[in-house]
Amino acid sequence: MTRWPPVVTATAVLLGLCACGDAEPAPPPSEGPGEAEVREIFLDAPPVEGGEAQLFSAPRPTLGDALVRLDAVARDEDAKGLFLRVGPLGGAWGRAADLRAALAAIREAHKPIHCHFDVADNLAFWLMASSCDRISMTPAGDLDLVGVAAYVFFARSLLENAGLRADLMQMGRYKGAADPFTRDEMPEETRESLGAVLDDLQSTLVQGIAAGRHLEPERVAALLDEGPFDATHARERGLVDDVGFDDEAREHIRREAHVGHVRLVQLTPGEEPMGLLEILQAFSGEAPETTPEGPRVALVYLEGNIVDEEESGIGSGRSGPFVRAMRSFADDDDIKAVVLRIDSPGGSALASDRMWHAVRRVAKRKPVIVSVGDMAASGGYYIASAATEILAHDSSLVGSIGVVGGKVSVGDLADRLGVHVEVLQRGRNAAWLSPMRPFTDEERIVIGRMLRATYRRFVRRVAEGRDMPSERVGAAAEGRLWSGRRAREAGLVDAEGGLWEALRRARQQGGVSEWAPVERWPRRAGLLEAIAQAMGGSQPGDRTRAILSDIAALAGPVAEAAMVSPLLLGRERVAVALPYVLRVE
Repeated sequence: MTRWPPVVTATAVLLGLCACGDAEPAPPPSEGPGEAEVREIFLDAPPVEGGEAQLFSAPRPTLGDALVRLDAVARDEDAKGLFLRVGPLGGAWGRAADLRAALAAIREAHKPIHCHFDVADNLAFWLMASSCDRISMTPAGDLDLVGVAAYVFFARSLLENAGLRADLMQMGRYKGAADPFTRDEMPEETRESLGAVLDDLQSTLVQGIAAGRHLEPERVAALLDEGPFDATHARERGLVDDVGFDDEAREHIRREAHVGHVRLVQLTPGEEPMGLLEILQAFSGEAPETTPEGPRVALVYLEGNIVDEEESGIGSGRSGPFVRAMRSFADDDDIKAVVLRIDSPGGSALASDRMWHAVRRVAKRKPVIVSVGDMAASGGYYIASAATEILAHDSSLVGSIGVVGGKVSVGDLADRLGVHVEVLQRGRNAAWLSPMRPFTDEERIVIGRMLRATYRRFVRRVAEGRDMPSERVGAAAEGRLWSGRRAREAGLVDAEGGLWEALRRARQQGGVSEWAPVERWPRRAGLLEAIAQAMGGSQPGDRTRAILSDIAALAGPVAEAAMVSPLLLGRERVAVALPYVLRVE
């Protein structure tokens, strides 16, 4: 049996169940005449992309949910304005840009937008400053406006202290995916690449705030160096218009809009009490008439790490279900176009290639528009390159065309534990996958050859999908991560835009009306299905990797840096993945 080397392409709680169907980001027609009002929306955290079922918690609103509600404010004659409450948005740069575009449509409809916050960070304030007519802040609140920073963790010494050795190789001068496990300090190539990304994000932050708050960019840059701010200093510096509580801010926009009341709009769809049938349907994941009929657009979410697995599970980055869905959409004559929403740092090279082929097959029959969320890096971009067109916000992260592979050897740890392992082999490289020792010189030659072949294939796939010369792709490759703006200049992205614009183009290019329905994949799982997916998996290693990922996410970035390396011990031996354990805020 052939085994492939480690190559990585990286860069309802039971109480309170509601009848929540799929909320498709399809702009609805304006509602009929009613009572004039101001709509209130509360974004306490960034909306999620695909809205998968969350165990032991209520469903979280999706980006599509938020865009539909914001579009309704812009279109409905009864909506005379928006009261937007915002919480920290972290590093959701792409999703924040989608929200900003939706808010711009409300302003174009000449409806006031008043914003209020208790605690806001860089991105939340950028959204408010660039979109809101008035910003108010709770007296005891905090404004963490300090400029962007990236956190890259290097764990070589930690691994060695634990008796582990990362024996990894990579293709691409800027790739750096092996560096967190093989270095203690940041190499200059990473400093250059990541520094350029931070420069672009900082510029986006400064320019957006400067334009929205009518300040000179130099003044905004100086203010960032003064942060964080309490309420008094934020108002003195002109960053907020008023300091007060949310009820006072709500009353202010009610009077300005000359309406009788402000109505809170729930972002998650369907809050009606459930009968027995609806409860059973929610548990099973089945709901009647959830799939639209007739000419329509498919909206496909690709999120998280890309893995070569055949069975469905938590996460939409599994190659088998994705490939089957894309083949179905290619053969369905009623699917006139596909929007592929990607937010992924990459993963398995094998899975990425299979998924690239599935997208390319659809693109030869009908339009496929990629909408990049926060990130389409490495394997995420690999798949995106097969589409008809790629849209990304200037602040999205794109590229990282490169490859990394290898293994983590545990021989030193075994020695410390008093475990002695004898390896018998026939054939010079028969024990190349042994976790008890690093690669031999001969094995490294063979593995290097395999990695180079994977890298060349990656470049060819991008060149074919983008209709670009391989030389031009190569100049933008070498594992370098780009901002959406620079990726567009390099030819890796076609145009600036988000999910709503991608849906508009898909409908237009697919020859359907602007109200054509949207079929969403993957559909939201019911509670029992989500539990089964979380407990299932086609291989024992699936559960191990999932548990490690969940623990790392809970424990924080330092623990994540230490725990990512065991993920390389699975059968994914070659990867195209994000080049660092990275936090940009």
